[in-house]
Amino acid sequence: MSENFEKPLGNEGTDKINFLIKKTIRLEKDAARWKREEAALRDMERRYLALSENPIFILMIFSGGRVTYLNGRAEAFFGFSLRERQRFLLTDYVAPGYCAEAERLLEQCDGPELWERRGSFPVVSEGGTEKWLDMAVTPVEYKGEPSMLAVGCEIPAPGQNDAAEETGLSAGFPCSAENLLAAVTDKNCVLQFMTEGFRREAAPMWKEPPEAGRSMLDLLPEGDRGLPFRLAVEKALSGECAEIGQEAGDRFFSISFAPVFSPEGQISGVSLVLCEKTGQRAAERKIRAVEEQFRRLFSLVSDLGVIVSRDEGRIIECNRAFLQRTGLSGERPEGKTLDDLGLLPFGSLKNALFSGIGENGSVREMKQSITLPSGEAVPVLLSAIPLERVGRQVLLLSLQERTVPAVEAPTTPETFGENSPQERDGGADDLLGLPDREEFGRILSAEKDKTGRYRGSLSVILMDIDGFRELMEEVGEDAGKKFLRDFCAAVKGRIRPTDHFARLSGGEFAVLTPMSGYLAHQMADKIRDMICHSRFFTGRGVFCSFGVCEYRRGMSDEAFLKRAGIALREAKRAGGNRAVLAPPIP
Repeated sequence: MSENFEKPLGNEGTDKINFLIKKTIRLEKDAARWKREEAALRDMERRYLALSENPIFILMIFSGGRVTYLNGRAEAFFGFSLRERQRFLLTDYVAPGYCAEAERLLEQCDGPELWERRGSFPVVSEGGTEKWLDMAVTPVEYKGEPSMLAVGCEIPAPGQNDAAEETGLSAGFPCSAENLLAAVTDKNCVLQFMTEGFRREAAPMWKEPPEAGRSMLDLLPEGDRGLPFRLAVEKALSGECAEIGQEAGDRFFSISFAPVFSPEGQISGVSLVLCEKTGQRAAERKIRAVEEQFRRLFSLVSDLGVIVSRDEGRIIECNRAFLQRTGLSGERPEGKTLDDLGLLPFGSLKNALFSGIGENGSVREMKQSITLPSGEAVPVLLSAIPLERVGRQVLLLSLQERTVPAVEAPTTPETFGENSPQERDGGADDLLGLPDREEFGRILSAEKDKTGRYRGSLSVILMDIDGFRELMEEVGEDAGKKFLRDFCAAVKGRIRPTDHFARLSGGEFAVLTPMSGYLAHQMADKIRDMICHSRFFTGRGVFCSFGVCEYRRGMSDEAFLKRAGIALREAKRAGGNRAVLAPPIP
């Protein structure tokens, strides 16, 4: 766009306004043109990316008659990677008697011949196997050099597999391949061809084994389980790639969907590729479980805990006790340094901390003092442990108040934490490791005291599995234990790390959360919906009823739980599978 605008003449005010209006119109037109060009370039890029990742078509780029690019399918076709044979000549692998045809096909031309040259010839792979390649070429510019882009596919030898030649789609890949888990459908989702490996692995996922000529949509599972398939197919037919995950017994697969384009550039079908990721999924689950366990322990500990970066003491994460004691509950301290908040002179302590960590691996109970926003100086015992979080080296700092001598320390529920007497003495469910009713009472008393002191919110959610006794009798002991573990894992995934989750009796659980009653009721309804749509058992649903109550000042523990219990009974009386919020006390 040219910036040489004519200067306004005549009336300076009016002409200047007209001049600016014209300039704005020109800029808007240029912006619209740039958006159209950007959309066209992105569409072209998306098509070539889909082509390069397509498991069927062989993609090559020739510069100076030598191969400078191979996609994954091409490397599998030749039997080696381009790193092993850099800039090799295609004619070195063409079968005798066909080199002249291959050279003619790859001759650099001056005219704009777009996909006008096409030929087929046999290629001898690294293993000595003769394969036929059907290939079309077009001139392009690659890395600033005039090149040739070639797109091809493996075809049966002439005179073999006549039925395959009539359809033209079987040339995509060898159907007998066991290690290639791929298939192709047409625009109507009718399976055209698939490898034996795909047929074998896809059978446990679908309600019927896949067969060529049948619609893939008729083979998919019904309901919510088949919905991701259908959405991914629609996305592929719109020209975009998609990937979903699917379980097949004890194994887990990712399924990649990509559009298949015709020579005219139109979408003619969908390609599917399976990739087993059972081990990767198990490792990811293990990592998430360890992180979740750390977060829960970190949030439950009564000492002031904060995770900071090693270089400048920038806060990455802190527990609830730290926020409440420092008065930072109403803001987000993440990203700020301890020096910025005026809590602790981390810069002057860094050398002493690193020296102690280098000698002993950690720092234990270093006497320090933190300054609260109110100006109060609180003596603490500082402990530091080095950790690695998301690939970063960080420090876990524990600040234990030492205002009261240890011999006079009160044994109230306020001291509940990871190493408190309540934890050491037990009070946990043997099967699930959750606090029992007695331990939950201690937690409730401690949280009530904190809520009254810091004027926060507190709500309790009672949940009861509908028909729990009949369900356990029906499924048996082993399946019942597995169900309870899966049930608890699902609920833990929906609550926050600062929430307390306990098992009160057989099928009755409780969640104590620092939320208002309205927000706690919303969370309870989300948990109810999640449990309702989870498949804990084949052919049988599981439902839960919830009672929610918000704590009010002066309310005793018994009255607090009683009102939640009344709301739970109302949910049961209404037919179950409901979440009821107890009305506020007038």
